[in-house]
Amino acid sequence: MQKLYLDSETCGLHSMPVLLQYAIEDGPITLYDVWKEPVGKTLNLIESWLKYCIVGFNLAFDMFQLVKLYTIWRLCPHDWIPEEHIEEIAMLEPDGRDGPCIKFASSLDLMLHSRKGPYQSLMARKPIRIRKVPTALAYALAEELEKRIVLDGIYFAKKADPEAPRWCVYDREDKDTGLDPDFKDVVLSFSPAGGLKFLAEYAMGYEPKYHYEDVEPPQAWRPVEIGYAPFALAISSPEKNWEIWKWDKKKNQPKLEGHAWPAVIQKFIDHWANNAEAREYANDDIVYTRALDKHFEYPEPGDDDSILACMVPVVRWRGFKIDIEGMKRLRQKAQVKVDASPINTNTPTQVRAYIEETMDDMEKVAIEETTDKAKLVSIRKWNIDVDEECTKCGGVGCTRCDNGTLKANVPPCQEGAGNHPAAYRAKEILDIKIAAKEVELYDKLLLAGRFHASFIIIGTKSTRMSGGDGLNAQGIKSTKEVRRCFPLAWEGAVLCGGDFDSFEVTLADAVYNDPALRAALVKKIPCPFCTDGCDECEGVGEVRQKLHGLLGQAIFPEYSYAEILLSAGTENDMYLKGKSTVFALTYGGTWETLVRNLGIEEDVAKAAFENFDKTYPGIGKARERTFDAFCSMRQPDGKHVIWTEPADSVISFLGFPRFFTLENKICRALYELAQKPPKVWRQCKVKVWRRDRVQMAGGAVSSALYGAAFGLQQVNMRAAANHEIQSPGGQITKAVQRAIWNLQPVGVHPLRVACMNVHDELMTVTYPEYVPQITETVRESVESFRPQVPLIGMTWFEGMDNWAEKKGGAEPVKMRAEEMM
Repeated sequence: MQKLYLDSETCGLHSMPVLLQYAIEDGPITLYDVWKEPVGKTLNLIESWLKYCIVGFNLAFDMFQLVKLYTIWRLCPHDWIPEEHIEEIAMLEPDGRDGPCIKFASSLDLMLHSRKGPYQSLMARKPIRIRKVPTALAYALAEELEKRIVLDGIYFAKKADPEAPRWCVYDREDKDTGLDPDFKDVVLSFSPAGGLKFLAEYAMGYEPKYHYEDVEPPQAWRPVEIGYAPFALAISSPEKNWEIWKWDKKKNQPKLEGHAWPAVIQKFIDHWANNAEAREYANDDIVYTRALDKHFEYPEPGDDDSILACMVPVVRWRGFKIDIEGMKRLRQKAQVKVDASPINTNTPTQVRAYIEETMDDMEKVAIEETTDKAKLVSIRKWNIDVDEECTKCGGVGCTRCDNGTLKANVPPCQEGAGNHPAAYRAKEILDIKIAAKEVELYDKLLLAGRFHASFIIIGTKSTRMSGGDGLNAQGIKSTKEVRRCFPLAWEGAVLCGGDFDSFEVTLADAVYNDPALRAALVKKIPCPFCTDGCDECEGVGEVRQKLHGLLGQAIFPEYSYAEILLSAGTENDMYLKGKSTVFALTYGGTWETLVRNLGIEEDVAKAAFENFDKTYPGIGKARERTFDAFCSMRQPDGKHVIWTEPADSVISFLGFPRFFTLENKICRALYELAQKPPKVWRQCKVKVWRRDRVQMAGGAVSSALYGAAFGLQQVNMRAAANHEIQSPGGQITKAVQRAIWNLQPVGVHPLRVACMNVHDELMTVTYPEYVPQITETVRESVESFRPQVPLIGMTWFEGMDNWAEKKGGAEPVKMRAEEMM
């Protein structure tokens, strides 16, 4: 099969393409000005391409532009010269969403291929922060790290000043004075450039004549656009001269934000048609794409990721159906909660003051540094003893108590737990923040009128997808109330879908190969919900034992297994905590993880952890393997820290690698500097109070470096443990999704199957005549992984009323291992 190398230049990211550059195999490179050529010629050209394997860099972007262009042009007279009909085309744009699907014979995305190897390090990453460095030595530390840790400029190429120092010194806030004069944070922030020409320069030593910044149209021309409502009429209209206005809160008046694409696209058309340097840059896109294909030794096309990179934009452009009236009601309900907020929850000082009203001086330390979500979740789990005397007022009476006594009837965040007044306020703030996010989500969806679900194909270093383009489909609440507002299927179509059964647990069984775990998963017990048959046991009186319930019982020993299961969905959801325990322990957590995440007592957490390892020794051995491979710093005598060279990568049992080369390099440099700081630092006479003791400034720097290094090491170890389960889960889910997409014929055809993958569930909109074929395809794909994942299973529904109602329509199709039947 011949290859078509393709790239595009656009007006904005979600608006319209203006230039297509392409070449077939090693043939001549053509720059095609789509707005200057007749509509019919462009349609014929695109149709002629579909027999090829498309090769590109970030195909999800270019394919979105291509399918949008094709479906809109199909609505236009074939003799139109598009630049003469800009406004008319803009009015046709929303109807283009209902056009046909275009599908290439195969595809190869070189950007995604690069993320499967060492160039994975160019994906987005969090800053590395060295906390509480004495101010006297903070700038010296930053300079020393700049010299010691030499990092390639590509990791910082997207910064405003790529040549600026990498390590920066930042102030630390003190809740009373505003700034902490004694300490600073020293931070390494990344801004990697993963673009085609940057990668060509980094990987192959090329020196591109131009980067995009050198030839891009002026920023003042950029259209205002929205990824989740990717058409101009969503945000403006000809009557408004395509203007977009926003309210300026500071000046208390409207402010012109810019224009939608119809008002500015002529400038983009002329720029890419007439600017010689811009056209040379566009031509080089194909030069470098071909060179990169050769550099990677011509990878085999048609991998799941590359195929899905061409599927996701087609489905995104079409959009899924939403229940507009139902969504309006949900929005109103969430807005009421936001409007009733006693404070501005986006202002940390107000959040801190509101919670501190219910805290004594010792408790206030918990929010001294931050009031972020993780901290509020932690406080939400605080407990009190019944009739405990208030330690804030000494029993006199204050905002923290009821006439001097803390009562168990203080409004709880959970039944029997979280009764501390601060826990209630933490939950209150979290609920308001969630409601505000819901309002934001509903506004986005209502603006578009459809759910234009966008996904980053390799969105994490474990290969799982993530949400993109301004609306995180992965983050939509899973409650029935919300998901009922997503019927998804358009007129005449039906919704099919399903979840993998206990996916992480069955993957853990495959990874850890622990006989005791396998026995626990396949064991049948009397149904705890009935005595003579119910929906849960399907009338047979027996159900499969649930590991989450067993672990729930371990952390709540005073409750029976049945009571744990029956608590699911209640305020005191012990089953959910059992599920969290399973994930924490299988992903390399410790008893401290249980205390921190679940708010349970230390002795109970220790007992649960020890019993877990004894019961399932395979998981404990896997934890030891991860420790041995990635624990670079150890303290065998409990005092001195020694370095052991860590592994640079971990590879899942399906072959996807996760690299730690960059993290290990930085970790070692921090360790070596902590071990042997410059002599002049050790001679610094400044004393500081760090944590629970007074230290000399030099010693405090070493402590800060050790803290950062150990923190980075812990992140690596957790990521390695997660990867062994998360990565196969992502690959399997993608494989099933790709198998469904294979049912869509190559060429130009109505869209037969529209898939969406959210975590471990797959939703597919199709037409009734294809339902049996899709079910069989899903079954075959799931079964193909049974040799690697013996207990893999999926419950598939051939007819659903909406995203929530999975039992609507036909009976579920259960795809099970024999021992799980």
